[in-house]
Amino acid sequence: MLGLWLMKKLLGIITLGLLLSGNALSKHKKTVQMFKDYNYGSDGSKNYQKLETKLQDSKLSKLVEKKLKNRDKTGLINYVLFENGKIVVDQNNYNEEIIKNNGLLRSNSMGKSLVSYVIGHGICKGYIDNVNVKLSDWKILNDTLYADNTLLQVLNMTAGDHNFVGEKKYGQFKDSSDGAVFGKGNNTIQKTSIAQNMNKWFRGTKKKKENSPYNYSALATHIAINYLISKFENAKEYEKFIAIIFRDHVGVKDRVSFLKTSWSSADFNEGNSRFTFFATSHDYLRIANTIIKDFNSKSCIGNYLRTLYDNRVNKNHDGYKATHSGGYTTQYGGQFHMSYVGLKNRVIFAIDGAGGQQIVMDMENGRVVLVNSVDQHYDWKKLVYDVIKKVN
Repeated sequence: MLGLWLMKKLLGIITLGLLLSGNALSKHKKTVQMFKDYNYGSDGSKNYQKLETKLQDSKLSKLVEKKLKNRDKTGLINYVLFENGKIVVDQNNYNEEIIKNNGLLRSNSMGKSLVSYVIGHGICKGYIDNVNVKLSDWKILNDTLYADNTLLQVLNMTAGDHNFVGEKKYGQFKDSSDGAVFGKGNNTIQKTSIAQNMNKWFRGTKKKKENSPYNYSALATHIAINYLISKFENAKEYEKFIAIIFRDHVGVKDRVSFLKTSWSSADFNEGNSRFTFFATSHDYLRIANTIIKDFNSKSCIGNYLRTLYDNRVNKNHDGYKATHSGGYTTQYGGQFHMSYVGLKNRVIFAIDGAGGQQIVMDMENGRVVLVNSVDQHYDWKKLVYDVIKKVN
């Protein structure tokens, strides 16, 4: 009887172990790289930006190779390091979803920064006067707190909307996200247009303080890009503008696009663009290289990017964790994370997205670190922070 009892006990322990390991593995298999073909986009250019490659056999490249091979545990699917004008590390281990969609990688919140870049070009092309314009001229925002803001305040996530949406007040709730109104996941703003969100949640609200606290929110970004879009007559005109930026100015090779709000019946005039972006790995690099070049130029878009840096705001978080760029930077400027802990005197623009998506741009040294993953379990400090920390 004792032997039978021990056998049953052992079987139960083994079964429980298998279930727990299966659950742990399932967490690593979560994907944030799902593609949706419902977008505003631009085709690539025949005269695309050429990228020079000189791959290194280094300690870093060996570490990247190891983490990519162990994708089910690390979540890592793509890693690129660009420095001294060349790609020196370029490795990937794509899943079936990415391969099926020709190598397109989903930005998640990295797209917030690309929205800002598009808005900068909108200012330079005269669709918007400057970053200090009040948003009250877009009728959809009438009688809401967002009409009380300038474009720069919305880009800096200081819109005064922290009692309604965003991470400052609701980030601790399990079903919340940066796009959940009142911290409730079923109230996500991602599924509805700006017009619908304003009518449902914000009509009759006012911004209480001019200098509102930093509050990371998806809604702020959606309002910013759709404010720009409201300046165009129709979607066709807006897509021509996107092509001028990505096809002609950047010189992407393949199609890039921003996701629309596909869950609703919202049309172009209701604010139906999201920040979620799709591009190939090398086109993300081409965009990053161009942003660095622009920042260091005397052009209008260069002035815009430097204005964002000069007007960055403090995050004032209780603590900073070396797990991703958003969590290890102390300031924010126009949809870019800035001022890494320990690197505050370095001009670095960081782009951060859910699930471990990262593009980090050293504006002074021209270094770019690009990382994509299906779910973040890779060592961010070793693969991103320690790499960007180096000085040429």
